[in-house]
Amino acid sequence: MNSKTTAEQIRETIEKLFKDAGYTAPELLNYIENLEKEQEEMTQLIKKLKLDSVRKASAAAGMNSRLKDALRE
Repeated sequence: MNSKTTAEQIRETIEKLFKDAGYTAPELLNYIENLEKEQEEMTQLIKKLKLDSVRKASAAAGMNSRLKDALRE
């Protein structure tokens, strides 16, 4: 499997392995689902933090230029 394998493909592969082995481990599927949720939450947090960082940088740059303008006058 490569990094482009989707979660659905992994789930299908695990289910096939369960079927071939003749037993299942539902806790494994639950664990994978929890990892997917955590990954999605982390992705959202990273997006939010990046956006906050850009906003802070823009605000700081804007205030800095206003301060420079005021000092010039």
